[in-house]
Amino acid sequence: MENNLLYNDYELVVTADGSHSIRFSAIDEGYHSTHGAIKEAMHVYILPNLVLHIGRCHTIYVFEMGFGTGLNAYLTYLYAKAAGCRLHYTAVEAYPIPKEVYTRLNYAELCIDEIKTFYPTADFGTASADFMKLHTANWGEETHISDDFTLHKHHCAMQDICLPQNLYHTIYYDAFAPQFQPELWSKDIFEKLRQASSPQVILTTYCCKGDVKRALKASGYTIEKLPGPKGKREMLRATL
Repeated sequence: MENNLLYNDYELVVTADGSHSIRFSAIDEGYHSTHGAIKEAMHVYILPNLVLHIGRCHTIYVFEMGFGTGLNAYLTYLYAKAAGCRLHYTAVEAYPIPKEVYTRLNYAELCIDEIKTFYPTADFGTASADFMKLHTANWGEETHISDDFTLHKHHCAMQDICLPQNLYHTIYYDAFAPQFQPELWSKDIFEKLRQASSPQVILTTYCCKGDVKRALKASGYTIEKLPGPKGKREMLRATL
């Protein structure tokens, strides 16, 4: 499961907000912006997406394309914990991060500090240890990270996963850029996600390329451009 050739040639880098990211020299591409991994994740996925569902439903169902470093999942877990809501998190990842890589990531306390800027009095208890639980949770099984947070990771390609219909409120679309994985930005993939979307769905992605906008529209989503995170002019938010 952890025999990932992608990690034969990688570099752990510190981004501008002090948080780690991973870059692959072979393709000159990384998981996050060098301007700040945590800040980018909050700007693209948490604040314009997850936050809008807080208090709207009993359990928020989240789907993430690209579990990656676990950063989006961990920030979501912490924000939901601080907000006092229940959450079911599904993620698909074709190339899981090896243990020798994810154990070096410095997210545990930095992410708590970030969420405390929104919930200064929140008590996170032992939540810093739960970052590792996200990575060590068995693939293909539902795992209760806490009483209010269930994680279900799938080790497969996005093309191969079967998703339930009309379920997800929040979709984080965080695949590698279209020039590296064009098959993941197609109309067929977005149609699969639309069928899995609840009527209240919000999908956000850092990518604002014309082909991506057209594929989202053709699959039935309504899109809007939002200001991007630092270093990127625009991002996309899609709804039904």
